[in-house]
Amino acid sequence: MTTSPAPATRLLHWAARLGGLAAIMPLMLIVVGESGTGPDGAREWLYLALFPFGFSAGYLLGWLRPLTGGVLSLACMAASLALIGRGVDAQAYLVWGVLCIPAVLFVATGMLQRRAAHA
Repeated sequence: MTTSPAPATRLLHWAARLGGLAAIMPLMLIVVGESGTGPDGAREWLYLALFPFGFSAGYLLGWLRPLTGGVLSLACMAASLALIGRGVDAQAYLVWGVLCIPAVLFVATGMLQRRAAHA
């Protein structure tokens, strides 16, 4: 027997979905909006695969599987930051933190759905 998620859980999931879309759109400008020669070397290609592609893929996956999608996005963000391995100013970390808010909402939604399924 499958039950419908609680209204608060559905609202949280929709907030994550809409926030994820709002985050993905400007991120894709990194890919299509910048002119130049592209990534230089394997490290930059890997960084690009993690952020914005892997990060955005997690947000899209979160539409159907919120826990998996949220964890994927957060893992890609953490791995991309570890990969660049350089210090940046606090403002950049603030932007990355704001971009991760929908991922945290996806994880919270997935945990609430999992708890409701096991209740």
